[in-house]
Amino acid sequence: MAIKQTILHRAENQVRQQLFGGILLAVAGLMIMTTLGWVKADDITNLTFNVTAGSFTIVNVPNSMAFASQAYGTANNILGNEEIDGATVTDYRGNSTAWTVAVNANTLTSGSDTILPNKLNAYAENGVVSNVENGLTNKVAKGTNGTLNNAGITLINGSTQASGIFQYDNGVVRLTVGTTQAAGTYGAIMVYTLS
Repeated sequence: MAIKQTILHRAENQVRQQLFGGILLAVAGLMIMTTLGWVKADDITNLTFNVTAGSFTIVNVPNSMAFASQAYGTANNILGNEEIDGATVTDYRGNSTAWTVAVNANTLTSGSDTILPNKLNAYAENGVVSNVENGLTNKVAKGTNGTLNNAGITLINGSTQASGIFQYDNGVVRLTVGTTQAAGTYGAIMVYTLS
């Protein structure tokens, strides 16, 4: 029995030595791989992704509006209507911010003669908003009708979900003057402000 125990004891020692040697060999292998750069303990990779803001513009507003002429002293005091067609808003900022297009005008002048901008009325509610690219038209509201003096009117409003490209058509601008307006060719500037 003593011989059996001795043999068992030697076998256990041999197994322990082999196990310990295997562990030492594995640790040495990992150390070599780490030294050579094959394996690094606790290495991490930082991942980043950047979405850059795109365009925020208004383009294609009418270059000019020429109202029909009126003869001095005529009974009809409405010179006519012109339309805002093709005004296109692009919102690719990617930041869910609402936007507004406002329109105003300065005084119409012909030499020293003037027509105040409160004689210019814009009918924003007559307009139509259409989707050109990636836009939801139910996220854009038409403004209210009003005169173009001072702050002017809001033509259209885009909500925080109104990203994409939208086109505005058929917004009417009407010039109304009295029958005794001084003769001349009057000019003014109408400004579209996207904010």
